Amino acid sequence: MHTSTFIRSLTCSAFAAIALASAPATQAASSTENYALAISWEPAYCISHGSYPECQSETPTRQDNKTFSLHGLWPQNESYCGVSAANKKLDEDGDWSQLPAVVLSASTEAALQVAQPGTQSYLDRHEWIEHGTCSGLSQQNYYTPMLAMLNSVNASNLGSTVSANVGGQLTLAQLQAAAALDYGTYAKTDIEYLCVSSGGKSYLEEVRLHMHLPTTNPLPTSVLSSYMAKPVEPASSSELCKSGVALYIKAVTN
Repeated sequence: MHTSTFIRSLTCSAFAAIALASAPATQAASSTENYALAISWEPAYCISHGSYPECQSETPTRQDNKTFSLHGLWPQNESYCGVSAANKKLDEDGDWSQLPAVVLSASTEAALQVAQPGTQSYLDRHEWIEHGTCSGLSQQNYYTPMLAMLNSVNASNLGSTVSANVGGQLTLAQLQAAAALDYGTYAKTDIEYLCVSSGGKSYLEEVRLHMHLPTTNPLPTSVLSSYMAKPVEPASSSELCKSGVALYIKAVTN
């Protein structure tokens, strides 16, 4: 049973009251971001990417119809660090299948294929070439904590609230209040919610958690309130979910 069952029955105002009373302690001021964790709601992503292999293979029982999926973990210093001009061109041209394979342990590779359906389109190779190469980490030490961070968000009040409303709808205020329970005062500004429109409805497509992570090797394995940080490169206003409207949590029905 989801831990947030009781939360879902509350009104938006009650959500906010609980968040203020229960939010964990946070830093005195929002820090400077050094990483952004991007997690996707795959069924909504597939609204505009239906031809992709991971979208054509969607099923109601697949994990990404129940929880957030992994997009990537993005260092905010630069991109394509030490990458050859040839591989950078392949990546920018979308020829991801021609990029070098990501080499992980068998267990991590198996977990990644479940958590990141985009591996079917070689998203893992793209994420490593553009972003992972600037982490200063090995591929194993880049992807393993990333998977753990995804799991921690899926187990949070934010993740469980979204999962409990698959096929239904929430509001931006409800998402922000659920996030504040785990991620504190700055969650409202340091976590972005991106939506995609289809058929006159707005669907939650992605969540970006902007953080200042400790420079450890490997990185932390969970997302904490003390990591929240102001976005260095915020999403455009046209991408962000709007307040005061229903945000649908897309379900796979085929």
